[in-house]
Amino acid sequence: MKTGILLLNFGGPWTLKDVKPFLYRLFSDPAILGIPTPFRHLVAFLISQIKGTSSIENYSAIGGGSPQLKWTEHQASQLQTLLTSDFFRVEIGMRSAEPGIPFALSRLKDWGADRVVLLPLFPQFSTTTTGTCFKAVNDALRKLKWDPQLIPIRHWPDHSGYSGLMRNLLDETITQAETESSSSGPLHILFSAHSLPLSVVKKGDPYPDDVHRSWKSMSEGLAHPHSLCFQSRNGRLPWLEPYTETAIEKLGQSGVKRLVVTPLSFVSDHIETLWELDLFYADLAKKNGITHYYRVKTFNDHPVFPEVLRSILAENGI
Repeated sequence: MKTGILLLNFGGPWTLKDVKPFLYRLFSDPAILGIPTPFRHLVAFLISQIKGTSSIENYSAIGGGSPQLKWTEHQASQLQTLLTSDFFRVEIGMRSAEPGIPFALSRLKDWGADRVVLLPLFPQFSTTTTGTCFKAVNDALRKLKWDPQLIPIRHWPDHSGYSGLMRNLLDETITQAETESSSSGPLHILFSAHSLPLSVVKKGDPYPDDVHRSWKSMSEGLAHPHSLCFQSRNGRLPWLEPYTETAIEKLGQSGVKRLVVTPLSFVSDHIETLWELDLFYADLAKKNGITHYYRVKTFNDHPVFPEVLRSILAENGI
């Protein structure tokens, strides 16, 4: 039996020219902007034009585009190496960028896959991430008139390999902080996850529970105080709290001088880590009296992460 492994991610603007089109595709998704068509497309266009200018500036600050495609391709290539049989093939499908989910599925169909495993690179399930990717898969399969066996992996928020690797990277950063700034005052560990509108949460989205499962598994036995917060909110409507900026301000005001920020829900670098965490929040921390700011690495090209993905597949009978 030939098995296709489809790694699902959201994607991003790979160049500055892609920023506004990416924002339009992002907000055209009904799972992201839950208003009726055709108004959703009009609002998505307006958002892409209004938000596009500042987003272009932010992407310019991190090198001119998102590196997520590079890291996802690397992770897929290394996972393919671990799947030594010729009966496995790994493809990547981006929800709001190229290479898209329909393109990846067409490649697997042409290859002759009998079954397709959907492996989201979102450890925590949300209807706005994994859910909308799964819908895009079903839509694409209908258009392709193809009906392979589907094996969807919904989430892996406290998978031992994932949380263990994240904890190892966190421990390395804590050691760095203790070595470089041992006499600089209290140290706090801040786990920062991508936020979600409360309107989505109230509809029963399980994302907050998954985030807390990840936090619990990664923080067990930590010697330093730690807390959870949520970043990357958009607009003025309420999102999951506490907001990362509010948490940083309160920690600074309480006397914390050393802060270690852990990006809990990201498996590779992109705008939320390279600009939001590394630049925006680092500057905010400094303004609030935090003298030493550290950000835990994401997995990117870490050699263990493909092994984590292989372990997740094995636990699902692949």
